[in-house]
Amino acid sequence: MPDRSRGPFVVAHVSDFHVSTFGDTFHDRARIVRRSMHPADASPERFDLAWSEAGWRVLVAKGKQRPRVALVDPEGYSHPVPRSLRDTRDPVERAAAKACHLEARRAVTLAGAQPTDGALARLLEATPENSNVRFVGAARGVVADRPDVVAITGDMTDDGDGYDLVYSGFGEWAARGMLLAVPGNHDLYGFPMAGSGRPRATPESKRAAWTRFAGRLGLDLDRTGAWFRAFGWAETAVVGLDSCARPQRRFFRHNGAIGEEQMAYLRRVAAGREWRAARHRVVMLHHHVVPLPHGIGRRAPSEFGMRLDDATAVAALLDEIGTTLVMHGHRHVSEQRQPAGSNLHILAAPSLTLGCRSGDGPSFWRVELGEHANIRRVHIPVAALPHGETADAEGAG
Repeated sequence: MPDRSRGPFVVAHVSDFHVSTFGDTFHDRARIVRRSMHPADASPERFDLAWSEAGWRVLVAKGKQRPRVALVDPEGYSHPVPRSLRDTRDPVERAAAKACHLEARRAVTLAGAQPTDGALARLLEATPENSNVRFVGAARGVVADRPDVVAITGDMTDDGDGYDLVYSGFGEWAARGMLLAVPGNHDLYGFPMAGSGRPRATPESKRAAWTRFAGRLGLDLDRTGAWFRAFGWAETAVVGLDSCARPQRRFFRHNGAIGEEQMAYLRRVAAGREWRAARHRVVMLHHHVVPLPHGIGRRAPSEFGMRLDDATAVAALLDEIGTTLVMHGHRHVSEQRQPAGSNLHILAAPSLTLGCRSGDGPSFWRVELGEHANIRRVHIPVAALPHGETADAEGAG
């Protein structure tokens, strides 16, 4: 029997964090930060160590009249040393400052020791578009709402790296088994350009990283990639689907698919007692099942390389098995709708770090599941910062 004394079962629906090794993203192709794909040559025969901290090293080439300075990160990869006519510091000082700038924004650093509110404010002021820093602030906004469950609908990472930061942002919920997640195309598919992580991520390494993260959350992945969780006291049943179950067809295509095996899994779940007994039957996936416009009076954009290829069949099945709520991300659009002729309600989440493509700032959906489902959008403090889907400017260090 449901425990009405607890009040409604509150779900925070969040999506599309795009955290990465250093917090830069693929979204602004014109300003993407390009990083070396090869380990630096840091042999002691050629370089002297001039400075080191937290695994970073500043090296100076031996025997050069104009010293050549190299900045090497803890993984052994080089980074360019910024130059400026207005910067009077010597190259070693500039390189050390750059190292401190990048280290403070690394996903692993932020995950290991979250900054105080004051330190976070300074990081945001210096690099307001950095997705790692924005995630820390946004996650605190979600946590402050004290939901029962945090449900993430994919693209947690920008290129497969940063799950530790996601875990730390919602650590209390993860520890209680109340952090639910499904993967997105950025989490699993490959990209034609290099991201922050080195060595370059592959579909295999990304799949392995997601599987480890799912295990850490206690999600019991079926061989199809789907999972099921029932909250009997809340009369709620949740299915998570992998909408990237089909291998990527082309490097520039991020079309997803649920596939026949996961649809068969859905039918088996729907035939079970826990699904049939639930008042609220929720399905989480990353790709959208209906095209989404980016604002009032706008048409839905072209879906080339972005859609769920079996969306029609999936939507029909979701309605057939009595799904009451479909939650997804992917298009960075904040919208709720009930398609004509159906009984299911669709909730599209914007990016928690980049906001909505309408121009609205970051927000999440607060879903109260009681006698009825009550849904409202909650804007978070990071939304007051300058907004735009841009990468972190490399010269800021």
